[in-house]
Amino acid sequence: MSDIRQRSTSSSRQQQQQQRSSSNMHDISEGAGLEAKSLIDSTPQQHGVVLKLHIPLFYSILPLFIQQFIMKWFSSLFGLIPSWKERYLILCGSYLYKYQDRSSSVPKGSPFDIETINTDIIHIHNDILSDVQIGDLPTGYTSIFVVSTLRRKHYYAVSNNEEAMIWVRSINDARQEAITMNMGHATNVPYPSSWKYFNTLGKSLLKSKIRIKNRMEQSQLNEMEMTGFSFGSNQGGPLPRGYHG
Repeated sequence: MSDIRQRSTSSSRQQQQQQRSSSNMHDISEGAGLEAKSLIDSTPQQHGVVLKLHIPLFYSILPLFIQQFIMKWFSSLFGLIPSWKERYLILCGSYLYKYQDRSSSVPKGSPFDIETINTDIIHIHNDILSDVQIGDLPTGYTSIFVVSTLRRKHYYAVSNNEEAMIWVRSINDARQEAITMNMGHATNVPYPSSWKYFNTLGKSLLKSKIRIKNRMEQSQLNEMEMTGFSFGSNQGGPLPRGYHG
């Protein structure tokens, strides 16, 4: 019985690894055609270098006084505290894309559907950003704007307040234009055919990312169920619901 459980767990892990590998290949395939240079050449609404704030999950759930302690005494330990990573943002048509840099061949992560996001300029008070201690901004960056989705907030630092305002205004204008078009109304300016083409690719990439995420979450649930099954069997206790002895 022990051998059967080990084979089942091993098979489940192999299946998960294969799904991850397949997902990565599919991700690259879906991102084809969305090279940063191609979008820049299409004269997008806005593009440029920003710094993206990465907040470790464990850090974000700590009380503020503990965050302050970590920032004071462990600020040199990479991975323990919030960090800024350079990204290249491109607002083109109905999507906001994130790239490693302006020469990247595919976007990083899922593009933002601008109809479903909100934007605003964020102000830091005493090194605190929305109840998260982040310390000083990197040299040369003085302002932050936020892109909010249903699940989380994404913070981006830029060189000055004027640049932050341009990003916020550009995204808001693009969102209104996208909503107007989807309602069947004419927009104030002609909509470039290249943007329509990139919109199709962006929509496809977003759907692909959602499918990959759903498969990964399902794989993790399956792994947890198999682990629970093995543990319950080893302890001689009741089997999880759905399994019969």
